[in-house]
Amino acid sequence: MTWYAIDAIDRAFSRTKKALLEPFDFWKWVKLAIIVFFVGGFGSSYGGQGTNYNMGSEDWGSDVPAIVPGDVPASPYDISWTGLGYVQSIDPLIIIAAAIILLILFVIVFSYISSVMEFVFVESLVKNEVKLRAYFKKFMGKGFNLLLIRLAIGLLFFIIFVLSLLPFVSIFVTESPDFSVPALVGGILWIFGVIILLALIGAVINSFLSLAIPVSIYRETGILTSFNMVYRNFRKNWQEILVYWLIRFLLGIGVGFLVLILFIVLFLVLIIVFLVIDGIAYYILSTFVSEPLIWIILALFVLAEILFTFALLMMLSVPFAVFLKYHLLTFLEKWFDGLNIPFFDKPAGEPGTGQGEIGTGLSSSEQNLPEQNASEQNSSEQNSSERYSPENEMPESSRPGSDNSNGSDGSETSASRDF
Repeated sequence: MTWYAIDAIDRAFSRTKKALLEPFDFWKWVKLAIIVFFVGGFGSSYGGQGTNYNMGSEDWGSDVPAIVPGDVPASPYDISWTGLGYVQSIDPLIIIAAAIILLILFVIVFSYISSVMEFVFVESLVKNEVKLRAYFKKFMGKGFNLLLIRLAIGLLFFIIFVLSLLPFVSIFVTESPDFSVPALVGGILWIFGVIILLALIGAVINSFLSLAIPVSIYRETGILTSFNMVYRNFRKNWQEILVYWLIRFLLGIGVGFLVLILFIVLFLVLIIVFLVIDGIAYYILSTFVSEPLIWIILALFVLAEILFTFALLMMLSVPFAVFLKYHLLTFLEKWFDGLNIPFFDKPAGEPGTGQGEIGTGLSSSEQNLPEQNASEQNSSEQNSSERYSPENEMPESSRPGSDNSNGSDGSETSASRDF
């Protein structure tokens, strides 16, 4: 017995090779890198760095009076403090709330684009044509529905996680006599257990959603309906899904290891190259511009190098992301009953693919039309040969069985034959 997830590896590799290298298209890679960036998500962190240095009067000279805590002296330079007083009057909580709202809006917009790009990625690989604008416009509705589902699942998981912490809130917050080291250790283990359980459930749901996306496209159904169809198919053939999850886990480890090695090697090479470039640029600029301007220009150089490195890493991640998605689609094509995915490399009339009926765009009667025309042509030729046979063209007196003495009967018989 062969497993669909194992058989799909070779086909996914060949499709990845055809899509990316036969022929090689640079702009196609760029578009796929943009899709992979949104589909794969991103992580960002910002850390501010403050200073404990307090500005005193000695930093400004003797003209600035000493600053007494709680008192704002008059400026010796006739600077108006009206605007500063307005800024200081703003509640810091308002600034924090505004920043949080902007962050939430940014995350929602990015998540929406990511949800739409899930459908764009599938359609681009199936057709082997990357049309960002057309596909994005086509799947805006489906992407919005997928976003709502993911937000609902995330909110549900958050509520479950908060409820799981309630038994330990009274122990950790209040000075309860029940507090002890075993209780603390048990609470930590409980929290980790809940996190692991929610992560596993989330991985299963996300896997079903990934399988439901192509079903939603090529069955022309909603994402919830497609999710239900995938779940019903899972109940009928759950062994294949278990093997699929195992193979995906192993492929994820292997692909992740290769990507890590590739990124480390590339990063080291780029660091050496950029150090040489920056050193040459510093040597050249030092002969023409001042020292502060040199560092400003070098900072721009470093920013450009960081952006170039990020773009190059995204380009190199394209083959791995494309391979994993082709593996999912190839497995789904075999595992899901009656799903016709019109792959670009699928031969016409392949069994179980719908290419003989759907792919050609002809009905069965239209496909049998040449055979019907051929049979009608043979029938007409046969009738013509019978009508214009030599026997019919012979004179009436020379036809076999004709009798000149029986003129009336013979003429009637001849007339009936000619007719």
